[in-house]
Amino acid sequence: MYCFAASKILPYLLIATPFRPDATSHKTKTKTTIFRVFNTFGPGENLNFLLKNKIFQIKPLIKNKIFPKIEFGDFIIKLVDTKSELKKAQALRYSVFYKEKKARPTFPKKMMRLDYDKIDKFADHLIVIDKKRKGIKNKIVGTYRLIRGDVASHFGGFYTSSEFDLTNILNSYNHPQILELGRSCVHKDYRNGTTMNFLWKAIAEYIKLYDINILFGCASFPGTDVQKFSREFSYLRSNFSLPDEMSVKSLDNNNYPVLNKNHFNESDLRTFAKLPPLIKGYLRVGGRISDSFFVDYDFNTIDLCVVVQTENIDEKYKNKFLN
Repeated sequence: MYCFAASKILPYLLIATPFRPDATSHKTKTKTTIFRVFNTFGPGENLNFLLKNKIFQIKPLIKNKIFPKIEFGDFIIKLVDTKSELKKAQALRYSVFYKEKKARPTFPKKMMRLDYDKIDKFADHLIVIDKKRKGIKNKIVGTYRLIRGDVASHFGGFYTSSEFDLTNILNSYNHPQILELGRSCVHKDYRNGTTMNFLWKAIAEYIKLYDINILFGCASFPGTDVQKFSREFSYLRSNFSLPDEMSVKSLDNNNYPVLNKNHFNESDLRTFAKLPPLIKGYLRVGGRISDSFFVDYDFNTIDLCVVVQTENIDEKYKNKFLN
């Protein structure tokens, strides 16, 4: 660990960060990136401590493994490895979250037509590319953001922790075993299940590559009218709750009602059918949900935290994706 006087580098901090090798390289390259201190640590006690002690630290290098590109016919599934690809993924996210689902963009996001946050700098971004998509420069048709625990611990934490208390999860697993999934979206012309299957196949390869034991992330109902989905919430709470030792609480303490399990008969299987596709997907593979929800007014969503322990993934999906 190296340190040096702040007076000589203010307002910048040098951070050694991994640069993903291209498809033909087998060597891990490293680049030194300059970030403003405020972007790295944010305002508050961390920055005040650094300024007070006039000491800055070079963060340890997080080594990324080589993730193989996957090809299915006209489609390529890979990790983003250029700024151009990242911007195109962010453009797709903007189109889905803000234009389709009516999230409220900040002025800079609206001007750039990009969905972005500070976590994008450090996350891995899975993308699905349709090589033969005609007449459109952006050939990315699906994306998923992946944040490993060891990366999050060095570079500012998980997105989910801004809405939910993850203490039980973080205390139960070593950081390298943890993976947050987020910012999942598919272009409206490609929502036939195939693109999401491509993304899940790639996530399965990523899980094996990094030996991940637990996945979590936010999954949403549309809008902010909680009462509209009271039956769905009751069904989820009664049938798919996390065990007490792994419970995840909303920071807003928005608990939804619990109905007696006997209230649900076979006709209530229709309730499952009404759930948002992403939530149904997580539950089918063996996921469990938080016992409270978070209303995100900026994104115009009601968020649940979904947790999947890889040892509990349904055998059908283990055989399909992990074996």
